[in-house]
Amino acid sequence: MAVDRADPTFTRPALRRGFALLTGFRRPLRWVLGLGLAAVLVAACTEGGGNRFATGLYRMAGSQRAPSMEVREHTVEFAVVPASRAMIHAPDAVLVLQRNLGSALEQRIVLANPTAMRGDNIIHIRAQTDASARLSEFNFEEITTRFGGLPAPFQRLTDGALLSGEDDLGSYVYARETIGTNTLCVLVLRRLTVGARPLPEGAQALDLMMRNCVQGSLEEALEPLSARALSVSGSAGEAVYSLSPHAAPRG
Repeated sequence: MAVDRADPTFTRPALRRGFALLTGFRRPLRWVLGLGLAAVLVAACTEGGGNRFATGLYRMAGSQRAPSMEVREHTVEFAVVPASRAMIHAPDAVLVLQRNLGSALEQRIVLANPTAMRGDNIIHIRAQTDASARLSEFNFEEITTRFGGLPAPFQRLTDGALLSGEDDLGSYVYARETIGTNTLCVLVLRRLTVGARPLPEGAQALDLMMRNCVQGSLEEALEPLSARALSVSGSAGEAVYSLSPHAAPRG
């Protein structure tokens, strides 16, 4: 049967039905979009929620971290603080630097470098919360990225080349590199949780990364991040080192 498109008895009711169907389809679509937007706004109401939501989106795009934390890492500067405000006992510290990232507090403890290896011997520390890190994971690439990359002579190190160690505070991973005849460099990464030792107020974990080059043994190179050095109190007869309240994350 041929249809006369000029016939008003066909075109007008058909158009009305078409508009009705389209309107009926658009209404639930608007509801879905509205609910989705509401979820986005609720997720972003707090810094932690916003970071977690944004981190999920950024993981889909190939990034591991929330954009707000990445911005702070690139814009917030370190300031010199007294050695007494170091988050760990570091009697050989040459300099202590600190910055507040809002949901995390970060320090760099510079140690003496008695070797010819370029760069500083340094301990990176970040007091983490669930808003600043995925506390259920300790990822090599993410940790090293947070701390500005790998120092010399470990620039080409991969997680597959890491060695494992364990002490009274738990497990850690490290790499070692012999330079010349009398220089040994180590790169150490570890995470300390509430169960291992008291943490700065508000923190749920301490992430640590150290590069230390020495003219000595492996034990001497590892010493600044050993259980003995990281324990809040020393051995019998030694002073008790408590964490400064100024080290607590703020924001």
